[in-house]
Amino acid sequence: MDDVQPYTFGTSEPQTPVSLSGMDRIGERVARHLRTMLEQIIGAKPNLTTNPAEMVNYDLWSAMAPNFCSLSTYKLHPLKGAILVKLDAGMVTSMVERFYGGSGTRPAAERSEFTRSEDRLRAKMSDDVMKALIAAWADLLPMDMSLASREHDPQALVFAEATDQLLSQTFTLHMGKGQEWTIELMFPLVALRQLEPLLATNAPDEIQLKDPLWQARLARQMGNIRLPAKTVLARPSLTLNELLNLKNGDVIPVTIERYVPLLVGNRVLAQGTIGEQSGRAAFMIEKMN
Repeated sequence: MDDVQPYTFGTSEPQTPVSLSGMDRIGERVARHLRTMLEQIIGAKPNLTTNPAEMVNYDLWSAMAPNFCSLSTYKLHPLKGAILVKLDAGMVTSMVERFYGGSGTRPAAERSEFTRSEDRLRAKMSDDVMKALIAAWADLLPMDMSLASREHDPQALVFAEATDQLLSQTFTLHMGKGQEWTIELMFPLVALRQLEPLLATNAPDEIQLKDPLWQARLARQMGNIRLPAKTVLARPSLTLNELLNLKNGDVIPVTIERYVPLLVGNRVLAQGTIGEQSGRAAFMIEKMN
């Protein structure tokens, strides 16, 4: 027991980067939109409950996830990183059966891939979850989504580093007769840091003052601004008499340094070397300042 080290609880644990209560409030909004969307598939108003948001380690989550489930990743502009939507495979099978008039209570067989009908439905349901998320955030931050990938094996999913912390927000769908399935949303820390200021805002006048739509549009437009860049090969020094006596054919000796600067305005942005690429003079960046 000589290698036992003292430990003070709370000193080494990472602090939660975002208000979980704020995410729970948003989760209730998402659930309201999801109930409407699921009712169109099920044909009856579903019993959907929102579970408290929690922080999870990606490696632990990946190890505990079912070997076969629906995993869809999306880009959600203007947020950084990707958002993951996880659906239970049994729920997808049951929804397809209900959609075609069945009871949806038949146990799903063990398998390793979705049928074509299930693929179409899981794509629609995953898109609907993201649309519900966008609708829930509409008053705080307008967003646009685009699909990045779909997968059914958590071990083949490329979503985060093993040691990364993610926020998990789950919804439980109760269909009676002991049928319960989960819909899970996973947020990376880089996205949560962008959302944290909005989650801390409660007053409508504060929300309007920040005007997140204008901020997103401004950031998008600023990304298209073009700035002139130039480099200086040499800076020879001449006396006034030498300048006055210059004539055609004179040669001014210069020394070109190994590294030359890349200038944007009056600021040195990088150091690099001059070379050739595809028959044209080119500048290769060696070091960013």
